[in-house]
Amino acid sequence: MKTRNILLLLIIIGLNFTSCVKDEVFEGPPVLSELSITPQAPGESDIVTVSVKATDMNSIKSVKLHYAVDGVSATGISMSAGSTANVYTAQIPAQGAGKTVTYYVEAENESGKKAYTPEGAPATPAAYTVGAPSIVLNEIYSRGTVEAPDWVEIYNNSDSPADISGYKVYDPGGQSGSKPKKEIPAGTILPGKGFYVLVVDDGTESGFGLSSGGDEVWLENASGNIIDNVAHPAFEPSQSYGRIPDGTGTWQILDNITRGTANDDSPPVPVILINEVYSRGTTENPDWIEIYNATTASVDISGYKVYDNGGQAGTKPKKEIPAGTTIPSKGFYVIIVDDEDASGFGLSSGGEQVWLENTSGTVIDDVTFPALEETQSYGRYPDGDANWQVLFVATPGSANDNSPAPSAVVLMNEIYSRGTTEDPDWIEIYNTSTSVAADISGYKIYDSGGQAGTKPKKEIPAGTVIQPGGFFVIVVDDEDASGFGLSSGGEQVWFEDAAGTVIDDITFPALAETESFGRFPDGTSNLQILSVITKGAANDNSTPPPATIILMNEIYSRGTTEDPDWIEIFNGSAFDVDLSEYKIYDGGGQAGTKPKKEFPAGTMIPAGSFVVIVTDTEDESGFGLSSGGEQVWLENAEGTVIDDITFPAFEETQSYGRKPDGSSNLVTFTEITRGSSNNNAGTLPKARRK
Repeated sequence: MKTRNILLLLIIIGLNFTSCVKDEVFEGPPVLSELSITPQAPGESDIVTVSVKATDMNSIKSVKLHYAVDGVSATGISMSAGSTANVYTAQIPAQGAGKTVTYYVEAENESGKKAYTPEGAPATPAAYTVGAPSIVLNEIYSRGTVEAPDWVEIYNNSDSPADISGYKVYDPGGQSGSKPKKEIPAGTILPGKGFYVLVVDDGTESGFGLSSGGDEVWLENASGNIIDNVAHPAFEPSQSYGRIPDGTGTWQILDNITRGTANDDSPPVPVILINEVYSRGTTENPDWIEIYNATTASVDISGYKVYDNGGQAGTKPKKEIPAGTTIPSKGFYVIIVDDEDASGFGLSSGGEQVWLENTSGTVIDDVTFPALEETQSYGRYPDGDANWQVLFVATPGSANDNSPAPSAVVLMNEIYSRGTTEDPDWIEIYNTSTSVAADISGYKIYDSGGQAGTKPKKEIPAGTVIQPGGFFVIVVDDEDASGFGLSSGGEQVWFEDAAGTVIDDITFPALAETESFGRFPDGTSNLQILSVITKGAANDNSTPPPATIILMNEIYSRGTTEDPDWIEIFNGSAFDVDLSEYKIYDGGGQAGTKPKKEFPAGTMIPAGSFVVIVTDTEDESGFGLSSGGEQVWLENAEGTVIDDITFPAFEETQSYGRKPDGSSNLVTFTEITRGSSNNNAGTLPKARRK
């Protein structure tokens, strides 16, 4: 029971509290706004409709219009709620010419609280004079700059002068009261059918910029009545938004800006300009000039002409744009100038002047462009603007791009750590850019010694430039103080730019003598052991073909007439080998005093097998092997020496060769194994072989 009583008590307290809060919240008066009259400048036959917006957090009890004519005959009439939420209207009967009508609106809510509009009413009501001038917004420009700010044009739609002192113009900031309204200075008289331009984005407290994406503007008279307002859309910098005809017509985007003068909806004067020039053409991509239509309508440029000094001087014809050529609004047309026609002309890579003329022969644009690089053009930015600049991105037939010059990215691309005295260790640098050369003067490369500071870093010489997609190889294991050998077991190396910033580092593994370590494809992040070494050239990650191993395996120099001298060949490859055009010879063949002995065409040696060639034959290339020992050579079909052996003197029952077959271990055999394996043959004791 106690719990139930406590809950009831809490509910009662809550209701009382809510009631108190409600009273606190809704005890204020109604809110009145957007007082306006239609027509804004009534004539003597016009009934005037007064409208106002009235809101209240509780509810509106009544809205009344109070008006008087020439200060007498005060009348109060109820205003009716219309179809638009919270908007109330009432009408003032037509009055005679010259009559002054004062009026204000009173609203009361259910709490008995009242509000009045305009501000100061009822003591200071709004007013209009029948037959007085009609003052309206007439033209708006929202694409202003610092030099030429946004403005609003006001028009006197009557034949009589009007004092517009104290009239105000404002955007949503002034409408909401978050900032002051911009007031027209005292003493401003607007002649009949005259124009007055008010710069609104002037940097003062009441100044406001008009949004290029669209905005709304209001005009109120000195009594605080809204006499005109317009919501304008987005439009181009070459356009404005205005009435056609002045003062009374519908609002529309105008292609001719007429600040302070009569609005004009005639087609715009064509603005055709040279927009971009490319002077570093090739046979495949010749020099060109881009034409731009800066206007808001398509333009036929048939018969327009472009030319350089030759056309200007009359020493050659001007290049004419073909019939039927139309450029759409804000569109582009590219004309190749360096063609085979009599009027063709190449643009100087060192810079020159070019002209554009219309069909009347009037020069409508010209530009003197500077020397350009192969990757540059010269153009306006933005398109059609007066600002010319070197462009690092050529954009024939599309919007100009003033992106900064691309920078080359250079990386260590291949590392070789198994160098010799003749071919020391090296590191290859690669320029990944496709269009920009890289000056790597003063860049440094080093291993842990340079990293730790225990020895100097190896600096790349001044003037070292890598062309786009090019390579530079630096030998690191040299005699300089900064030289360092790369560890055959693998280590880390660093690469830094001229400012001392590390731009690349690689930890490479142990490598075989026939391997390097590098990026594949070039310049990518994919690092791998490469079986094909490509010093100073594009990396190759192919697997090399299996090695061909053909060796002299056994030599017999104590031949007879019945069994002449011979040499046994062993195929240590994993595949059969064709010995056609292979050659074997001794000092005579080596010196060139006699022909080398060539293997017969079609001589095949199976994998792991043997072929015996008799050297001491009757033909011209035959040669006997010296019983006292000598040197013999074996070369492949390309003429490359692939094996040579210097054998000693041995007995008639002995031979000389490799054990096991194909190895580097050469011995004197006590068992001759012509055409078969040496592996099980007896050999002289080691003591005999010194």
